[in-house]
Amino acid sequence: MAEKLTEILRPKASSYKGGRKVYLVASMFGFQGIPDDLKLKLETYWTDVRNQIENLEQSLTKVTRVYHEGVFESGQSGLDSVNDINSYAHSFINILCKSTATLESLEDKKLVQEEYDWRLCSSAGLTSETVYSLIIKNLEESTVKRWAHASKVIDSTIPKDEAALLIVNENHKIQFPDDIQVFYISPPSFDGIKRWVDDQIKLMMDAQRESTNAAEPEPEKVPDEIKETINETSNKTDDETTIYPY
Repeated sequence: MAEKLTEILRPKASSYKGGRKVYLVASMFGFQGIPDDLKLKLETYWTDVRNQIENLEQSLTKVTRVYHEGVFESGQSGLDSVNDINSYAHSFINILCKSTATLESLEDKKLVQEEYDWRLCSSAGLTSETVYSLIIKNLEESTVKRWAHASKVIDSTIPKDEAALLIVNENHKIQFPDDIQVFYISPPSFDGIKRWVDDQIKLMMDAQRESTNAAEPEPEKVPDEIKETINETSNKTDDETTIYPY
């Protein structure tokens, strides 16, 4: 007789009621002139994110702090920056800030610029391994400093038993304090955007490959007269004497 498996029960929402919380959302930006299909995917993604945040607020804790990657100011100035950086998320962040939340400055501008410049240097066509190693070392150090600052801001500005919304890229290095519960918001529409980007990259690489192949010169065609001469010469036996015209 087969042994009955123990049912795994999902924790009740009440078990998460206490303590500080971060609702973590992967940032997805658009840019001016993006294709309509990507625009639709971004709109769907941020609508899904908004719905999931509202569900968490109803079952757990209202958002009282908002942090957005690349924002260096708090309050209205910060909201204006969000609108410039990520217009798709701005409307719903603005609603939060008119209700229970406050937008906090997450990053230090000098640290972000420092990391960005080192990253540009790392992508340059360098010939010296010594210089490249130095750049990578400085890039890693600036990355650590950038995200350490963000971690400190989050820890110092989320009050006890309150929740924050954090919008940041997937590759962030933020370390959260032990007393903060992190809820990762990842609707299916997020994977749809990633697949779209991957498909576009593949199309670009295929087009570049085809362009490179088309640019390669075809082997020079040998005239028929020369072919006949070569064939006649190759058909001669070793005993035959070849007479050259000079």
